[in-house]
Amino acid sequence: MNILVGCCGWGYFRPAEFEETRTGHSGSLLQAYARRFRTVEVNSTFYRIPKPSTAEKWRKEAVEVNPRFVFTVKAYQGITHQARFGKKALGFFVPIKTITENLHAPVLLFQSPASFKPTAPNRMKMKSFFKAIDRGNLVLAWEPRGAWFDEIELLKEVCEENDLLVCVDPLRNAPLFLSQRHVAYFRLHGFGKPSMYRYTFSDNELRKLVDVVKTLPKSVKTAYVLFNNVSCYENARQFIRLMNAES
Repeated sequence: MNILVGCCGWGYFRPAEFEETRTGHSGSLLQAYARRFRTVEVNSTFYRIPKPSTAEKWRKEAVEVNPRFVFTVKAYQGITHQARFGKKALGFFVPIKTITENLHAPVLLFQSPASFKPTAPNRMKMKSFFKAIDRGNLVLAWEPRGAWFDEIELLKEVCEENDLLVCVDPLRNAPLFLSQRHVAYFRLHGFGKPSMYRYTFSDNELRKLVDVVKTLPKSVKTAYVLFNNVSCYENARQFIRLMNAES
């Protein structure tokens, strides 16, 4: 199994905080990140769809220092939070798909808000949306929130009928693998209030995560483990160390 560990974005990465990079490197912040990690989820695309030329530039920078580097992309909020998979959402799909193509990104993530509940109308909107788009070879991951996890069978049905991979935080919800693409996609957010993102995972929590990843079904060929918390870079590095120590 190919395990790709990284973070949801590179904008807050500080190379000087990593001992092995204190001597400094020339190049962009993305290149500094790509020297240390295998993958990144482009999270900024949720707020704004960049120019295709910008995505091409990112791809060129990353593979220049790490030819095996892999991008994934978070879908624009116009699809999931504004149009909520309705007809207007279709107009946003082609531009975001173009970004995935320019990045050579194999996975596009859709994150719906907790207010998008498991109702019959919402299920129909999702079915219409995913039937209408041309996904090509993209793996489409969906990160539902809220009440969907109270209706697991319905969640499975929705994902199976739309060929969606369920994205979960595996320290919160058990992994579900429903796509036929042999991929697992995890996003680690953290716990607590007022913001779960202001969180640093403990060694014990990261060891639990190691156990989850190491016991994934043999059908999973690629597992993405992406940290999306305030200490994401440190936690990702520590997780890599724990994985290596047990390999």
